[in-house]
Amino acid sequence: MPSHIESIDTATIKRVVTVDATPVGKNVRSTVATYSGILDDIRSIFADTKEAKKRKFNASYFSYNLKDGVCKTCSGTGKVNLDIQYLPDMELTCPDCQGKRYSKEVLEVLWNGMNIADILNLTVEKALEVFKDILSIYSKLDSLAGLGLGYLKLGEPTPDLSGGEAQRLKLVSEIGKNQKGTLFVFDEPTTGLHPKDIRKLLNVLDILIKSGGTVIVIEHDLDMISNADYCIDMGPGGGINGGKILVTGTPEEICKCKESHTGKYLSKYVEKYGYDW
Repeated sequence: MPSHIESIDTATIKRVVTVDATPVGKNVRSTVATYSGILDDIRSIFADTKEAKKRKFNASYFSYNLKDGVCKTCSGTGKVNLDIQYLPDMELTCPDCQGKRYSKEVLEVLWNGMNIADILNLTVEKALEVFKDILSIYSKLDSLAGLGLGYLKLGEPTPDLSGGEAQRLKLVSEIGKNQKGTLFVFDEPTTGLHPKDIRKLLNVLDILIKSGGTVIVIEHDLDMISNADYCIDMGPGGGINGGKILVTGTPEEICKCKESHTGKYLSKYVEKYGYDW
C-alpha cells in the first residue's frame, strides 16, 4: 500500500473490474463474434442443418480457429502476408477465400439462405433481425446494440476497434449478471462517442448499478458528470497545475464552486439542457 494512504476499507467490495481502452484480443482471430460468445451459438446452428449433418460437419467445421473447415491458404485469417525483400510484409486479402476465412465446402452449408461468412459480415443491428427468435444470440446482440456498437460487423477483428469501442465491448459479459459486491472503474468511456451513444452508455451504467454494482468513472464529459450521484473535482488545472481536490458532492454542488472550471461549464450546460436534480 502506498505510504500516503493510511488505511483502506473495501466494505462490501468483492471484485474490481477495470474498463479501459486496452485493445481487445491480440490478432485477427479475435472478432466481435468470438469475444461476445455469439460465434459458439452460431456454429451450433450451422452444425444442426441438414446439409452439415449430411457432410458430417460438426461445430468445429464452422470455427475459423480450428483446422477442420478453414481455408487452407490463409488458415482461417482471411488474409495472407506477402514477403517483399527489404520492405515490410504486405497484408493482402486471401485470393482463395476472398477474406471469408472458410473452405468452399463449408461455405456451401446454408442456414436461412446464408452461409457462415454471410452471417459474420452482418452488422449487429442487422443480426438482431436475423436472430430475433433465438434468445441465446439475440440477448448478446441486444447488449452490444445497447452499448452503442450496433454498427460493428460480427466478424470485425477486435484489435481494429478504437479504445472507446474496446471499453464497451468488455461490458458485454457483465450485462444481466448480479453485480452485488462488484466495483467498476471506467477510464474516459465517452471518448469519441456521439451524444446519442453517450445516452446509451449511461443506460448501461444504470443497469450495472441497478444490478447491485458500484461505478466509478474518470471523465470530462459534461453529460456524464451531470448524471453522476457524487463527484470529486480535481484541479484547478491539468498536470503540474492540478492534483488538488477542489470540491466534492453532487453535480449541483460542483456548479456552486467558484474555483472549479468544471463547475463553470457544467452550470452553463445544465442551464441550457434543463437538468432537474
